[in-house]
Amino acid sequence: MRKKGFTLIEILVSVVLLGLISLFIASTIFQTKKNSKIFKKKIEKTQKIENLTSILYRDLLQSSELNIANYKNYSIVSFRSKNSVYAIDDPYILWLVLKKDNTLARFESSKLMQLPIREEERRYIFMDTMKKSCQFFQVKLSKDKKSILVYIDIRNHSPILFEVKKI
Repeated sequence: MRKKGFTLIEILVSVVLLGLISLFIASTIFQTKKNSKIFKKKIEKTQKIENLTSILYRDLLQSSELNIANYKNYSIVSFRSKNSVYAIDDPYILWLVLKKDNTLARFESSKLMQLPIREEERRYIFMDTMKKSCQFFQVKLSKDKKSILVYIDIRNHSPILFEVKKI
């Protein structure tokens, strides 16, 4: 009478198949984690750009006393706005590109800001680094002064162009 059981070859084949399946699952999990990190970085980068454009758009939409100084690649834009990131009533806002790392920066203050900003005035001013590696930042006012055109070019990112219609 023959005993029931598995042969050595059947067990070896099962172990090899189990190993191959485990290897496939492990490589799939590794690739999924890698893709997840890549997409997370892209989403964070996109959210930072959307945040920048949203704040600038709201600043300009609710602006008054708009002053724009245009230079070769950069604009310096100063104005008062109803939009505040720091809960200041009618803050003075200043957008410009700093020389260090070509950083697009936003300044907000309860007091009028003059460039260069003096040391004693800095305690009244909030500064936000909006984006580094800004190669081009231009803001133009239309001839009828009813719309503002904004063009921003940041290294390794698609150019940003939008219009703000003033009422």
